[in-house]
Amino acid sequence: MNSDPWQLLLVAALIANAAAGFGYRVYRFRKGGPLGDVLGQAILGLLLSGLAAAAALGAGWPRWPSLVYAGLFGLVVMPLWTLAVLIPLPPGRIDYAFTAFYWATLVVIALAAVLV
Repeated sequence: MNSDPWQLLLVAALIANAAAGFGYRVYRFRKGGPLGDVLGQAILGLLLSGLAAAAALGAGWPRWPSLVYAGLFGLVVMPLWTLAVLIPLPPGRIDYAFTAFYWATLVVIALAAVLV
């Protein structure tokens, strides 16, 4: 395993992002949300976990898909999700906490991917 702090931060942020996304989708499913969100997030979580594993093993290439993921989700997906899903919910504390944490992990993923 590589001991570069930025690479370790990238690994941790990818895992945290995947876990938070899946946990939140399961929470929303228990509140009546769609099963498709849970399945889609599970697939995304597996992909992010694969990137994290490759980065943890010292591969250099995971930084690029991680950067693309963070940019795409931070600039396109999350703003659309916020407008189309979060605001109409109406949101509670868990919804706000998830949104803030998810966006924060996307920033960390992008930053770590650039600085690895």
